[in-house]
Amino acid sequence: MDIRRVKHFNTEAEFLTNRCVLPIPSVAYCKATGELYFRKKTKLLPGHIVLWDEDESKRIYVLPSEYNGTTYPTSRYIPEGIIAIPEQFTPDGRAVMISLVNMSCETPETGKASNSAEWFDDYADIYLRWGGYSNENNDWIYDDIPGLENFGNRKNAFVLPNGSVSGGDAWGYLPSDSYHASFVDSEEDNAADAGTHWYAGLSGYRLPSPFDALYGHNPQYGFNGKDHQKSFLSDLDGYANTQVLLDREIYQPDWETDSKIVNLYNGDFREHHPAALCCARYHVGGTEAGDWYLPAIGELGCVMPRFSLIQAALEAVAAVDSSRAVPLVESGNYWSSTEHSQDIAYNLNTSNGNVYNDSKSNDKLVRAFCRLPRI
Repeated sequence: MDIRRVKHFNTEAEFLTNRCVLPIPSVAYCKATGELYFRKKTKLLPGHIVLWDEDESKRIYVLPSEYNGTTYPTSRYIPEGIIAIPEQFTPDGRAVMISLVNMSCETPETGKASNSAEWFDDYADIYLRWGGYSNENNDWIYDDIPGLENFGNRKNAFVLPNGSVSGGDAWGYLPSDSYHASFVDSEEDNAADAGTHWYAGLSGYRLPSPFDALYGHNPQYGFNGKDHQKSFLSDLDGYANTQVLLDREIYQPDWETDSKIVNLYNGDFREHHPAALCCARYHVGGTEAGDWYLPAIGELGCVMPRFSLIQAALEAVAAVDSSRAVPLVESGNYWSSTEHSQDIAYNLNTSNGNVYNDSKSNDKLVRAFCRLPRI
């Protein structure tokens, strides 16, 4: 029997209508061989709101335009996150959601639904340090982190507005759908391409969009434009990065149960990474502590091309219950888990799509990511 030919159906009714005229194997044959000839599927795209149905113990996915508190009361439908990375982009077909709130060292399990920081003596609750290492004299020093790829010694060449290729030293600008028409240099003024070709201004190293026309992985993303060497955007496994940092934690050994995550960098800090710890403690809806992680810069970069869609979804959830969501800061700097060098890590500036590196001792905003099961 030849079963190489596959036809996809959007609904079960469509399948039942057409199956009698299709040369497909029997149900028994499918079960015996493990072949599946029908799967009801929802395509998850950036901007979908992820809700956890408490009564049914399952997830549902809603467009911002369809979300309201009457149809989806938060007493039953708990908002979990917003799709930031579509399933077509990932090699295992699992979509990735971004947290609805900022990570907070004061309330690591719930995060904070506010962009207003509460400042203490020398730290803030939502502006987190990436972290590092200190010696016995309490000097703030750094070392290489085994298990993390170091991109600092690698030149990253990108395409300039005039089409030429120039060597950039580990930084550049991502396109976004959020740039106003008077502010952008658009190669193609096509609404469908917004976020793929729109850049903030006429100068600077242009990083390619993560997505192709169908939200698949753009083969140019994560490679430089000169000799096709891997760039920092090739780091797409923030979950693995976060596990490396958690396994190294020495300063706060009870971080999994402590009421707060220490967010200081002076003193005897033995292998301490506050941003990653806060992500790992966070959970909401049907997720558990350990499901969320500090995204790699290649993952965090996926936010920019559809920034407006993600922002609209966050605003929709916040409009129903402002204690559960807060929009991204439109000129904010967000940490990633990708290391540039011993004392520097990558972050994303949402005002212009700038991906650059900064000292691990500096404080920045943090949004956690979570990989969803395949549907």
